[in-house]
Amino acid sequence: MRDFLLFLENRDRFAVGLFRQFNIEETPSKVIIITPTLEHKRWVLEYIRSRLSDYGKEIFVKSKEEEKKEDVKDGLQPKFSFENFVVGKSNELAYKVCFEVSSNPGSYSPLFIYGGVGLGKTHLLHAIGNRSKALGYKVVYRQASDFSEEMIKNLRQDKMEDFRKLYSSVDLLLLDDVQFLSGKERTQVELFRIFESLQAKEKQIVFVSDRHPRDIKDVSERLLSRFASGLILEIGLDEDTKLSIVKNKLLLFGLPLDKRYIDYVMENTGFSVREIEGFIKTIKLTGIKEEPKKSSRREEELLLLIAKHFMLRVEDLKRDTKERKIIRARQVAMYFCKVLLRMSYSEISKLFGKADHTAALYAIKKVEEKRHMDKKFDYMLQVLEKNLRRFIKE
Repeated sequence: MRDFLLFLENRDRFAVGLFRQFNIEETPSKVIIITPTLEHKRWVLEYIRSRLSDYGKEIFVKSKEEEKKEDVKDGLQPKFSFENFVVGKSNELAYKVCFEVSSNPGSYSPLFIYGGVGLGKTHLLHAIGNRSKALGYKVVYRQASDFSEEMIKNLRQDKMEDFRKLYSSVDLLLLDDVQFLSGKERTQVELFRIFESLQAKEKQIVFVSDRHPRDIKDVSERLLSRFASGLILEIGLDEDTKLSIVKNKLLLFGLPLDKRYIDYVMENTGFSVREIEGFIKTIKLTGIKEEPKKSSRREEELLLLIAKHFMLRVEDLKRDTKERKIIRARQVAMYFCKVLLRMSYSEISKLFGKADHTAALYAIKKVEEKRHMDKKFDYMLQVLEKNLRRFIKE
């Protein structure tokens, strides 16, 4: 405590007298300030932000009022932190911005993060919330669907003013999977109102989606314009970062960190942290299973059916070309080799004459992304899969 107050006294003799009224605990790495009321807490937070950002320790602020009464469940999962997030070149910028937001809410507001499933977007959202909460800020995390259900419940109970007051009083609003606001007009109206209120107070809003704001359908133009009015960051997963994640998860689940295990996971999983974690959990229970090679007849039969669907020859699927139709057909063929024949990425790549497993990995990723974004393409794949299953007996 003495170090902090000495530092403050050299900086601002008037303020040190006010800070002496608070309970202050200091360790070698952090300072914890406990204020009697929320008003005191807000003043301390603002003072620290403007005058004490260069103090060499993290400063956490709590109020006794908050300890007595929890206004709302924040929805945060403590297991997600910046410390256990694996950083690589495809997510480094998002990581740095999110860390800055957690320290200085309002510094990038609104912040919009988008990317495919299982890439760590939700992890970063909770990491922001957990760190900001520890620093004394009021945080609420919600799935967009839960936010909508909560709004409807309050609407039916004639408690909309309480709902608006609650969400307009936070320092950080973290809203996940905002693509699910599609078609929910009343929820969009209320979110827009809350957005305007928080922005006017220079609070922090972070949106997460599986797609860029311009690709979200059935959302009002004025709300989409708010999504796109701040910093927009895409988060991905490259091969090097995936390797780091695989090693991290193998250690986490107590499996050997040797080449056999690493290669097995790398070759049999895609660019999704959830898929990687689920696969490692499976091999922890079952061990590495060298599955018997699928018969070439089944492979060729599958390729023949897909080639016919696209009015091509099997040889076309395997030849190098820049023709879009053939590239798309080959990607679809690789996708169904994985889904229906359960081939590894290495086996699929070899079947199509490619050097390593990454060729199949990227092709399948492209199909999954397009399927998620394009309803017509998704319907075509559903029909094709039904026909393929009729002929390919698993």
